[in-house]
Amino acid sequence: VTGAKVFVLFDTSNYMYRSGGFVFAQDAISDFIRSMDGPERVAFYSYSRDFTRATTLTPDRSEVLRAVRSTVNGSDSALYNALLITLRDASQFTGKRAIVVFSNGPDNASMVPPENVAELAQSIGVPIYMISTREARLDPVSTAVFERMSTNTGGRAFFARNWTEEAKAFEAVHNDLENLYVLSYYPLPNPNHGWREISVRLAGTKFRNLNVRTRSGYRPLPVQLNIAAAPAE
Repeated sequence: VTGAKVFVLFDTSNYMYRSGGFVFAQDAISDFIRSMDGPERVAFYSYSRDFTRATTLTPDRSEVLRAVRSTVNGSDSALYNALLITLRDASQFTGKRAIVVFSNGPDNASMVPPENVAELAQSIGVPIYMISTREARLDPVSTAVFERMSTNTGGRAFFARNWTEEAKAFEAVHNDLENLYVLSYYPLPNPNHGWREISVRLAGTKFRNLNVRTRSGYRPLPVQLNIAAAPAE
C-alpha cells in the first residue's frame, strides 16, 4: 500500500471567528498540507452548521491549498455530523487512511451523538486526530469527547494554547502519518457481534522503548457498511 488518504476537516463556524485567528488557522492547515510531499492524497472539507466537500481526494496540493484559502465564515458548529459524513467517505477506500480535524469549539448543532461517530471510526479502522484550541479545553465535555474519540481510534488529541502550538500539533500529526501502518487479519468464526478488543504489542527487547498506538477494538460492521467490498486504490 502506498501513501495514505488524508481527510482534513476544518471548523469554519462562528467559534473560529470569536478567537480572531481564522487566517492563522488557514496558515497552519496550509503548512500541514504542503508538508505532505510524498504519495499521500488529500481531501479538504469544511463545516459549520453546513458541510462542504471543498476537494475530494487528490494528489494536487495546489488544488487543496486554494480550497483552504476559499473557506468562509459559517454559523453554528455541527462537528459530529461532519465527522460522520467524512468517515463514510473514508470507508469507501482501503489502505492507510486518517482524518485530521481542526476544531475551535464545542459542537452545538449536530444531530448525531459522538459515541456513534467514534464507534464507526473504530469499526472501519480510521484514526482521528483532533487539533483544538484552548477554548475546547475550557469545556470539560468537549475535552473528554475529543480525547476519548482520538485515543480509541489510534489517533491523538491536541489542545493548543496559541497558534504556534497548533502548528506544532500539525507537525506531530505529519510525523505520525509518516509512520502509519495497516495490519489486517481475518478472525475465526465468532458468534460475538458486539465489541471485540484489539491489542498490538512489539515482540523483542530491542523494541521496548517504542510506543504503538492502535484502535482499542471494533464492532463487526453491518453488510451495507462492510469496507471489504470497497474499491481498492
